[in-house]
Amino acid sequence: MEKHSKRAKGRVAVGLLTAALYLLSAQNGRNLHSQNTQAAAFTWADAEKLEALPKDDIFFTNNEAQFILKIPKALPSDVQTELPVFPEGVAFNSSKKSDYITKDGSAGTEVDLWFTFRQTGSFTFPPLVIYVKGRRYPVKFRSVEVYENPRTINPRLIIVFDSGETISADAKKIPSITLESDKAARFTVYLQYALQAQQFAWNIPKDSIFTEIKRFAEKKEARRPSEFTTEKIPISYFEWIPFATGPASLPEIRMMVTAYSGRSVYLTSPECAVTVVPQKKEAPSANDGQKEPVYAYAFTEDAATNKAKDKKTYTPFDCAEIARLRSEERRAFLSLPKIRAQRIQAESAAGIRNAASETNYCFVLIVLGANALLIILALTFAGLKKRFEAAVIGVAALCLFFLSALLSNAALKRYGVVVGGEISPIPEDSAITKSAVNGGSRVQIKQETQDWYYIVYNENGGWIKKENLALIK
Repeated sequence: MEKHSKRAKGRVAVGLLTAALYLLSAQNGRNLHSQNTQAAAFTWADAEKLEALPKDDIFFTNNEAQFILKIPKALPSDVQTELPVFPEGVAFNSSKKSDYITKDGSAGTEVDLWFTFRQTGSFTFPPLVIYVKGRRYPVKFRSVEVYENPRTINPRLIIVFDSGETISADAKKIPSITLESDKAARFTVYLQYALQAQQFAWNIPKDSIFTEIKRFAEKKEARRPSEFTTEKIPISYFEWIPFATGPASLPEIRMMVTAYSGRSVYLTSPECAVTVVPQKKEAPSANDGQKEPVYAYAFTEDAATNKAKDKKTYTPFDCAEIARLRSEERRAFLSLPKIRAQRIQAESAAGIRNAASETNYCFVLIVLGANALLIILALTFAGLKKRFEAAVIGVAALCLFFLSALLSNAALKRYGVVVGGEISPIPEDSAITKSAVNGGSRVQIKQETQDWYYIVYNENGGWIKKENLALIK
């Protein structure tokens, strides 16, 4: 009985195993049939929707670039590719086929293609030919723009005038523009191919007015090299009014920027041939009749003539003379009003305006003496038990003490008059960024080295050569 029972159990186990194998094979058969049905369902309508897409938005030279083509309803074993002849400057590297499953569960084939671009420009490839189960289908590539590798590309400044002229350093020939004298020309300065602007300065052109109207907000943190963009970043908006006619140059704009390679690059405004012509006169009104020739200029003069009359010039000698007069202004006593009047007249004749006057040493000594006298008087009245008189004189002495402290502090500060030259962030001739200083300006000296003074000019600090500064002693 036991043997019979064991045999029955064995037959049941074998039957169950056979049934399980049958079910698995049936399921695999249904899957294969489903996949084959999907592959066979690929049509011309599906092929017309295909396009080989670039993996990235921007491609760079000498970097591997990838295109991806996804073919639905086709197994990798049923797909073959035929490469076209690629344009010059494009090298085909490799390709790969793999299967993928869409969200709805259907199978397809992904074809990956890798290239290397050796030059910049816009590229459009001939169609890629694919074969699905032996049938031939052309597939187009999406056009791409290839840029210089960010690690080798040079940042640049671009100037765009409101009238539409664009000035950049990569122009095939030096651009030229024509401006009218005494008429405002406005332009925007852009920065391109850079991570961040570090420093920004400019020189005021000769015989013109040059004003910064607006400074655009910049990102506080520099972009990462992976955040490459070809966008032009606006930096500043300027107004330029040239006076003198004839050949001219663009205002010199200087900027220190961080390139995508990580190095600091010094940029200047691009070269441009500027011609300044006389401003066009408006046509006379028909109602003026014959009066225009007689009265047109009766009460006005040519603008350039007026500016020439108003324009004052100064020389290094003028600046040195002003420094000498200011030194005498500090030491004079009875002749102080006369010396101060001479200094103001000399500055006015040279076209130099300095609102600040010098602190007179004699006046400081008088205030200190008066303060000492009041303190002695206050102590004397206190000793005589005259408290009211001592209190009044003590308050006066305290006020005079604060005044004398302020005057002494002003008298101890060192000043000089700029003869000419530029200031730089470091006391070296090799400094890249420098800013012009108006001659005749009175500046405070904060520090000095063997050949340089550190001065404060227009609330900004910088180093200037000692030979370019006349001391006020």
